[in-house]
Amino acid sequence: MDFWQSLFPKTNSPQDWQEWLKDYMDQSFKNQNIPFDPASKPSSPEPEYVLFETFHYIFIHIRIHDHPLQSIKVHHSLTQAAVQIPDKPMIKIPLPSPISKKGASAEAKDGVLEIRLSKNQQQFEMELPIDSID
Repeated sequence: MDFWQSLFPKTNSPQDWQEWLKDYMDQSFKNQNIPFDPASKPSSPEPEYVLFETFHYIFIHIRIHDHPLQSIKVHHSLTQAAVQIPDKPMIKIPLPSPISKKGASAEAKDGVLEIRLSKNQQQFEMELPIDSID
């Protein structure tokens, strides 16, 4: 019998594959005293923000629930945005590309704060002289 054939079941039924995988995982975790239950998933907290970019803008969506807009502070630099919501730690968001100093806006609707940052369209390139070290 081939080594690989001994590892995998001989059937193509999805139920058989799932049962084989569950048995395999149970055996793997048996020595570590960690029960494996594929039905139980670790609870992952809701993400603090959703970031997506287009050709000209970076959009950030943050759930603000019922916080009054006057109490929320939004700041940004060329490479990072920061949002302070009362009674929560500051959310610092690294930006995927540099943004321009002008053209940023923020709007809220249905408990979601949308921040729109304009990308820096001016790309500059400089040639650096190379000095010889003697």
